[in-house]
Amino acid sequence: MRRGAAAFALLLVAVACRGQPSTSTLGPATAAVALRPFADSLIGDPIFRSANWGVLVVDPLAGDTLYSRNAGKLFMPASNQKLITGAAALAQLGADFRFVTRFTTNGAQHDSTLDGDLVVVGRGDPTFSDSMRTGDYRNAFRDMADSLRAHGIRRIRGALRRGGDAFPDATYGFGWEVDDLPTASGAVVDELFVNEGLYPANRTRTSGDTISGPIAIRDPAAAFLGALADALAERHIALDAGADARVPLPDSALHPLFELRSVPLPAILARMAKPSQNQIAEILYKTLALEKTGVGTADSARRVIERQLLAWGALPDGYAVRDGSGMSRHDYVTPETIVRVLDAMRTSREFPLWYDALPVAGVDGTIATRMTGTVAARNVHAKTGTVDKSRSLSGYVTTADGRMLLFSFLCNNFSVPNREVDRVQEAMLVLLASSRVGAR
Repeated sequence: MRRGAAAFALLLVAVACRGQPSTSTLGPATAAVALRPFADSLIGDPIFRSANWGVLVVDPLAGDTLYSRNAGKLFMPASNQKLITGAAALAQLGADFRFVTRFTTNGAQHDSTLDGDLVVVGRGDPTFSDSMRTGDYRNAFRDMADSLRAHGIRRIRGALRRGGDAFPDATYGFGWEVDDLPTASGAVVDELFVNEGLYPANRTRTSGDTISGPIAIRDPAAAFLGALADALAERHIALDAGADARVPLPDSALHPLFELRSVPLPAILARMAKPSQNQIAEILYKTLALEKTGVGTADSARRVIERQLLAWGALPDGYAVRDGSGMSRHDYVTPETIVRVLDAMRTSREFPLWYDALPVAGVDGTIATRMTGTVAARNVHAKTGTVDKSRSLSGYVTTADGRMLLFSFLCNNFSVPNREVDRVQEAMLVLLASSRVGAR
């Protein structure tokens, strides 16, 4: 057995048999004393000869660094980028933020008839999805149709159209790989957005084509208006001229009818972070730009997030922000920057909401099956990250004596399976969860 694997196996025997802390196996050793040689032995395994590791573990209350390895160097974070996007969104938009979708017209209502187009002005609401609408994204569009009926509208003489142009630049992220674009991970985003960018499996589109599996939507606005047209027909609201998603109408030409508001931001953050949903991250990225600069573009978003990172104490050369999800291979960040973000959220009044939105080891999200049966299960709250040759895990772990630690594990350029990187990350977290740091 390799040296690192042997060390991990011995540790699990010591601390994981009943899922309870077994600090007696560590004697009087503090977390730092125990972690340094253990982490060095795992990372120094010859299988990681070509890999680059960046690790930082911090006790924020004591102001101590328990372990640091290349913590000031840049690494490709993969979906650890979502920690930066989500934290900036919560800090700048606030926990009460809701997406607003406005329903307007370029005509006027006369009795039960809308003389003109029904124009939907979106700002990226990502909640019109199976996952957030009791298993069927179409329920969201039925709600829209029901709102029209509640306003007495039974016939629309014009077309369904889109208004405004909240996200005027590319619908995909900078540096995304072409191979990803047809997949669920690479689905594009726009201000009108449906079902997290996917046609669901075994559903029929407006055109009549049956889809046998999830397919990335290439034209989000057209898919949105098509789903709304279906809901209008289902609720017996006549639509004379169909749906036209080609050219958005300017706000100045529109008159309000009603608006729909999303659930608050924390619920959306959880839906982004726990399954690592890329499109919600990209929408939050552009929404930060739209709300803070008035221009919902990726370039504006990058500047907003960079200013926030500097405000949190990150060094100017400690990050390169290129998208919101981490799909871009041009995103770079240091473990130090990620720990700065984690610490800023730890001291925020919104921390309970943030902490609960992260995946929980052995419980849910992308770490639901990791660290099960160990003292780290139901303890570690952390975000994963995976793109080719990049594997990340950063978040919070609580020691046996109740001290919350911050950690960031970033690994790039490895040639072994992902599970070997996971093994090292998990071994360190099990050790930390079973350690005591209070008495030094």
